[in-house]
Amino acid sequence: MGIMQRAVNWIYALAADAFYKKFRNDTLRAGEVNRETLQEILKVNSETVYGQMYRFSEIHDTVKFKREVPLTAYADYEPYIDEIAAGKEKVLTADPVMYFGLSSGTTGKQKKIPMTAHSRKSVNMAMIFLQHGLLRQALKAARKGGKGLLLMNMLQSGSTPGGIPTGAATSGGAQSMRKVLPYFWTSPPEVLAIPEQDTANYLHLLFALTEQNLTYLMSPFSSGIVQLFGVLSQKGSQLAEDITQGHISRELYLDPEIKVFLEQKLKANPQRGSEIQKELERGMEGIASRLWPELSYVSCVCGGSFSIYEDKLKYFIGNTPINSAIYGATEALIGLAPEVNQPTYVIAPRAAYFEFIPLEDSELDEPSTFDLDQLQVGQAYEIVVTTWAGLYRYRLGDIIKVAGIYNTSPIVEFICRKGQLLNLTGEKTSEAAVQQALSMALKASNTAIEDYTTTLDLGTITGHYNFYLEISPDRRGFKEISTFRNTLESCLTQANPRYGAGVEGNRISPCEVKLVQHGTFQKVRQELIKRGASVTQVKIPRLIRDQYLISILEAHIEKHS
Repeated sequence: MGIMQRAVNWIYALAADAFYKKFRNDTLRAGEVNRETLQEILKVNSETVYGQMYRFSEIHDTVKFKREVPLTAYADYEPYIDEIAAGKEKVLTADPVMYFGLSSGTTGKQKKIPMTAHSRKSVNMAMIFLQHGLLRQALKAARKGGKGLLLMNMLQSGSTPGGIPTGAATSGGAQSMRKVLPYFWTSPPEVLAIPEQDTANYLHLLFALTEQNLTYLMSPFSSGIVQLFGVLSQKGSQLAEDITQGHISRELYLDPEIKVFLEQKLKANPQRGSEIQKELERGMEGIASRLWPELSYVSCVCGGSFSIYEDKLKYFIGNTPINSAIYGATEALIGLAPEVNQPTYVIAPRAAYFEFIPLEDSELDEPSTFDLDQLQVGQAYEIVVTTWAGLYRYRLGDIIKVAGIYNTSPIVEFICRKGQLLNLTGEKTSEAAVQQALSMALKASNTAIEDYTTTLDLGTITGHYNFYLEISPDRRGFKEISTFRNTLESCLTQANPRYGAGVEGNRISPCEVKLVQHGTFQKVRQELIKRGASVTQVKIPRLIRDQYLISILEAHIEKHS
């Protein structure tokens, strides 16, 4: 580690510890801080079109705020966002909108979420310093610093008629951090601007493999790191050869100018190339710590629908600790992980003003809400946010469960997205129940899958659930569909007895299992990326209603199934 890198690590550690102390102090009086945050947001934005409409300047407590300002959804903001996109200012926020973060569109119409300099900075500071400050408390090995591999991109999909850039929310954040990227991550910034996912993953691996003292791997979601190791298993020898020779393979499609620029950053290293090849020959199980002996942790979201990738991730990384890092959405940062190997998050009191709707009331149009210091451990809630970037009492659509308390701020775990229910006759099988049932069935059958999704099939009198599964290539333990379907049916009943009662009462037909060809879900991802989803943050919807996406699945069903 060079002098400059050690200096950067030292400064970084000081800043991370300072952010952690401030955050810890905030959580000691989380409710007060959060209500103070609301007053600051209202004061700053009181002279906007929206602020004047709801008389923000006259609101001095949460009771009046909740009484005077209605709960909202994205549709309520579309006219205002169209005005901002055309160039009008001070519509939702006093600060200019610097960027529109695009949602993935996996659960409906793609949204354009406004981002200001203030909102972007707060998220960036949380990503760079606060998250690491918490991690340094939870994991001593993380205190040594060093460089990591970051799976992120800086792609902008376009701009609005008024000239405001658009793209994935993290892309805008990465763009604003461009100058500091080389001090923290192994990939040159140019790699983060490559649109082809397979090409970008190859190059991320190439530069990470040259860094023998790599200390962490970081991706928004666990699926991204699993895909990265998939590239390593397929292209490992080619990568080792590139490092040996100090060049980039001719088989990789890459703009000639970018290739020349990136090759200037590579140096031939036959010894490292040989080490990599030897570890590849030993197999992929636990390969991460063998390639990078200084690896301290892997940072990615593993909870909720991403838990399906956990076994495969651990196959590659062994016992390396997993830090679930940050829980957030395009609309707002929500919380940060206080512990490793736990997909739970402390609500960040200054990130936004938070309200929570009890799950049993989430179908109501104007339900009562609770502040973050009024929640009950063990209870589930829908999240509502008022943000620095112009969303007020916005129903985020995330359902969380309170797992504990950190000082006075709740620790939450993500359960599912609202509306992600398999519901034919009022049985309400949640995404969490589907996940539990599928995991139980896979374990009982000694079967591993690459990915899955579900649909509701109303083509019969009673209707049924369809499960589309992409079985892992080795097909270990999988014998025949009918046997697995029976196991899954039993597990669904265990996870949701109301489902079993519906089947027994002939109100629901038994589920169907459809095996799809290897690579099918990658085709679904590519379609979602075409629609604007981030290359590194694209998520497979666990319930698909989009007919074109269903047609992709149906076109790739294995013939013998």
